Amino acid sequence: MSQQKDLLREMAAAHNSGGPDRISEWFTEDFRLHEPGAPPSPVGYEGASQMRARVRILTPPIRLKILDMIEEGDRVAVRWQLKAMYGGEPFEQSIMAIYRFENGRIAEDWGIATRAPWPRCTRSS
Repeated sequence: MSQQKDLLREMAAAHNSGGPDRISEWFTEDFRLHEPGAPPSPVGYEGASQMRARVRILTPPIRLKILDMIEEGDRVAVRWQLKAMYGGEPFEQSIMAIYRFENGRIAEDWGIATRAPWPRCTRSS
């Protein structure tokens, strides 16, 4: 397993367990979030904190699951499924993100999320 993939698994585990965010260990000082259609986020730890806070408003049980992870060079692509409660109602979100790493931390995040589950697929032989 790679250090980059391990860091993403660690972040998911922190969400699922309610563990603390370790922003300075997970993100670079000049981290940038790129989200189509969203207002620009602050650069650096502030932007990373704001991004992580969006998930923290959900109520348990929170289940952030990695469905697929592909690594090439300094980038890792992840297909995520998020299930939780929000305002007393079930909340489900599908997320596709590509992360660029520098020195073992996330330097950039290109992500797209939609409030719907990933379609179930069946494999044919």
